[in-house]
Amino acid sequence: MSSFHQLADIPIHNEEIGKIQMLSGENNMVLWGKIDGGSHVPNHSHPNEQITWLLKGKLDYVLGNGEEQTCEAGTVLVIPGGVEHEVWYREDCEIVEFFSPPRTDLWPVSADNPYGT
Repeated sequence: MSSFHQLADIPIHNEEIGKIQMLSGENNMVLWGKIDGGSHVPNHSHPNEQITWLLKGKLDYVLGNGEEQTCEAGTVLVIPGGVEHEVWYREDCEIVEFFSPPRTDLWPVSADNPYGT
């Protein structure tokens, strides 16, 4: 497999909250998302460290450690593994999320296919 990829060539996964593209390596995963305004991701946690970069839109995050934040374009959020978190997408949003190690709980096939398909 090549180390070089074009975002336009990465398959789009149509999910309940919007459209997701993902690329997974052995130790990291990146997701590009176009998330529909009004979507909600319920409170959850996972052992993976997560970095979320909000490129467009507005969302509200609540972290299990008590932090709450309304985020607008340009916000970058680091969530340590094991910390509960919940998000409300107040507007259509574009995000980039990084996970280490890869979220094979969400995308089991990503263990064998970098595009999660």
